[in-house]
Amino acid sequence: MVARKLDADNLQQPAGEGSEGARQTRGEATKMLLIHAAENLFAEKGLENVAIRAIILAAEQKNESVLQYHFGSKAGLIQAIHRYRSAQIDETRRKIQAELVKTNAVLTLREVAVIMIGPAFRLAAADQGFVNYLKVFGPLMALADENLEQRLGRQRKAGIAELKLLLRAHRRQLDDEMLELQLDHAARFASLALSHQARAGKGFVGKQAKFFFENLLDNLMAILSVEVSTETRRAR
Repeated sequence: MVARKLDADNLQQPAGEGSEGARQTRGEATKMLLIHAAENLFAEKGLENVAIRAIILAAEQKNESVLQYHFGSKAGLIQAIHRYRSAQIDETRRKIQAELVKTNAVLTLREVAVIMIGPAFRLAAADQGFVNYLKVFGPLMALADENLEQRLGRQRKAGIAELKLLLRAHRRQLDDEMLELQLDHAARFASLALSHQARAGKGFVGKQAKFFFENLLDNLMAILSVEVSTETRRAR
């Protein structure tokens, strides 16, 4: 597999004024090179099978301590990847929600599900790097021991709270514990489904991708709308 060539010029953020701004811009560009190189390698070989040196080489960096300088460690790099992608997801979620509210002030349950998975789907359709992120981290998010807020971290806390409010409008009969449990199950299912779509190479653009998206929404609606059975209530 030939790695995609990474171009620092295309990854740079807008420069600040003076030499300090230029240094910050170069530093941010280097961070993005390392992040994208790591995502590519993680998707190809798995998290545990990628050495720090391989990431540095893939990012075309000459300084062997560059990763430690910017991220501290491989674990720090992984955390930075989560922060970077989480920020993208939250920004896209806000845009999608704003688009939906324009046509319907009170969102349907299906539209709530769109807000859940739409950001990841839209980002994957536009960015192979995000597809790599789904390949690697989707299963980990789905199988993690932590609850939804713990898995996604403080950077996604506001988005999770907003989802709970939107879901609450349709599930007023549920107590907080059951509502959070249904949302958690839906998020885990969606993470696995999106990761499988990414790993299978089926893509996020075109007719088949549209079918996958709508079918996934159907399944999420089933999870989010299911009534709590008498057996489940008795088992609590």
